[in-house]
Amino acid sequence: MKDEVLEKLEERLAKGEISEELYKEIKSRHEKKQQEEVIEEEDIENIEENLEDVEESSEGEEKKTKKVKVSGASKLEGVNCETFKGAGATKVQGNLKADKADMAGATKVTGDVEVGDLDSSGSLKVRGKTEGKKFDLSGSSKFEGNVKAEKIDSSGSLKAKQDVESEAFRGKGATSVSGTLKGEEIHLEQNGSSKIGEIKGGDVLVEDSGSGLLSWFKSSGALKCDTITGSEIYLENTKAGTVKGEKVNIGPGCKIDTVKAGELKIHESAAVKNKKDLKNMEKK
Repeated sequence: MKDEVLEKLEERLAKGEISEELYKEIKSRHEKKQQEEVIEEEDIENIEENLEDVEESSEGEEKKTKKVKVSGASKLEGVNCETFKGAGATKVQGNLKADKADMAGATKVTGDVEVGDLDSSGSLKVRGKTEGKKFDLSGSSKFEGNVKAEKIDSSGSLKAKQDVESEAFRGKGATSVSGTLKGEEIHLEQNGSSKIGEIKGGDVLVEDSGSGLLSWFKSSGALKCDTITGSEIYLENTKAGTVKGEKVNIGPGCKIDTVKAGELKIHESAAVKNKKDLKNMEKK
């Protein structure tokens, strides 16, 4: 008489409900216990819940674990999971995919990062592209590929060699973007020197963290940017080639080559070489 448990396992394997690795694991456990007790269907389900490292994902052949947690010095060959938590020195050789990732210490990913929520403190370096929903970055973050998320909060140092795109971007500290920083809301609070190739936004706000009385004489940071474009723009302690927007307020400590604006205000301490009325330009 054929073992009923193995029959059920074989049926589920044939239907693709469980992976071959999971099948072998349960079969091995069953064979060890079959002399003592019979594993019912409920027991099989309990075993499946505990075997997180071999849970089959909905993406087909690619395996997805429920939780990956590492500490100390760790090296992983690609990660695809629901929850990733790394502490210490962690290196992911390949891609990192997770619904939620929490990183502390030094984390390095040689491939792409695709996450829902990313919380990184300490040092993070990604060689590929980085995409997700919400990023909370503190400490040092370095991205060699494009970065895209619905919301990015960065404190400390952020360096991106290509483009950064976010509906809401907030950078507090030093921000370096070699390409374009794009978003509906861009808020930079300077505390250290920042350099950005181009800014394209709806509302663009650049503040000096030491803003206040006499702050422009002894600034805590400065932004250098080739081109800044937006609908409403307010700048402090910024050096730029061209600034273009519907409403533009050039605040203290700024040095701008050309401003193209519908409405323009310039602080007495700011220097603007060329001023162009955007409304007159559009009429022409």
